[in-house]
Amino acid sequence: MTSCNHYESKVPISSPSNSIIEESLLGEWILSPESKSEEASGYLEVIPFNDNEYLVQLKEYADSTKHIESIINIRMFASEVSKNTYFNLQFIGTDIDKGFMIYRFKPVSGNRYKVFFLSKNEFNKTFPNSKSFREFVEKNPKEFDKYFEMEGILERKIK
Repeated sequence: MTSCNHYESKVPISSPSNSIIEESLLGEWILSPESKSEEASGYLEVIPFNDNEYLVQLKEYADSTKHIESIINIRMFASEVSKNTYFNLQFIGTDIDKGFMIYRFKPVSGNRYKVFFLSKNEFNKTFPNSKSFREFVEKNPKEFDKYFEMEGILERKIK
């Protein structure tokens, strides 16, 4: 979720006021590459921020210890477009650009999702407002989906 290839939009696909919290996404998760031979690339905790938004905490641990080295806070909310769910993610902090990254989660099994991000290498359109972004996605759903690249597998952390 901190790759350099993410497309960033000045506006989200829709307003967070239209979003709802999905209980199934709450909790602790491990983000791993699709190849099981590589180590986890991130640990996430997803908690409700308010009635419409999540707070995602990306935790980086010091090598071979349980000490947290850093926490990156990310605001996240869903946009429903023609029965497809897209997630708008925005870093929280004073020194970080406030653009929105767009993600999709596709269920693999009960507690596993494939995670895809909208790639700036594939998609370069800009939108003056959320209405125009949403209209583009509604009118071009198959084309829009082609612009996503796989980030990895999100798997519920078992304690």
